[in-house]
Amino acid sequence: MDIKFQGTAGIFQDTHNPFQDQRVIREVELFLFELQPDLMVYPGDMSDFYLLSKFDKNPNRADTLQQDLNSTATLFKRHREGMPNTRMIFTLGNHEDRLRRYLWSNSPALASLDCLTIEGLYKLRENEIECVDYEEGILFNGNFMVTHGDLIRAHSGYTAKGMSDKHGGSGICGHSHRGGNSLKTNRFGVYGWWENYCLCDLDPDYVSHPNWQQGFSVVTVIHERFWVEPIQIIHRKFIYGGKTYGSGGKKRVRVEV
Repeated sequence: MDIKFQGTAGIFQDTHNPFQDQRVIREVELFLFELQPDLMVYPGDMSDFYLLSKFDKNPNRADTLQQDLNSTATLFKRHREGMPNTRMIFTLGNHEDRLRRYLWSNSPALASLDCLTIEGLYKLRENEIECVDYEEGILFNGNFMVTHGDLIRAHSGYTAKGMSDKHGGSGICGHSHRGGNSLKTNRFGVYGWWENYCLCDLDPDYVSHPNWQQGFSVVTVIHERFWVEPIQIIHRKFIYGGKTYGSGGKKRVRVEV
């Protein structure tokens, strides 16, 4: 998807419901509701689709898929209510793509049903959220790409370098669950790719001590120039514009999920 955009955009992805860190998400939401960005982009993996994974699965999660999807749909509803004038665009991640591949492999006749599309399951239309396919991504003003990503490298910043080598230009991606960036200068200008952290639990039950970091980003675009502000979250706190946000581990009012 190509868009012309001027203003401030929030980049928010990789919640991986039911493995989301709900308390961290709430702190980010309170910040975003205060910021009221012109655009919100969600570059995928909002639900994990754990039960459709080819890997070994915990039988205790055998019947939770609908609950997981409801949690994600509720998040989008909450965001629409909290940011009523913000344009919102969701782009599929590889975990959402699990559903399409599962249907293609096991029940292709059902793959085209609206009720089994991500757009329907996440209630995107109801919340006025545009939907973009996994491999398409969103290109701002012809010079900045937002995509979930399809590369994973071993260390922070390496995935950003891989995306730079593969796609060229500049952009931001999820998928790696890490923060980091890779910058390059040549005779035509300065280019950069950023990894946009994650908003899932850093201690899920399916992997031990993952090398992940929590965070999100704010991208400001003025006259087709862009500035990326990665915001790392540590112990449920983060800093933006010289102000500290977050509860630092203190519980707030319970949020519907």
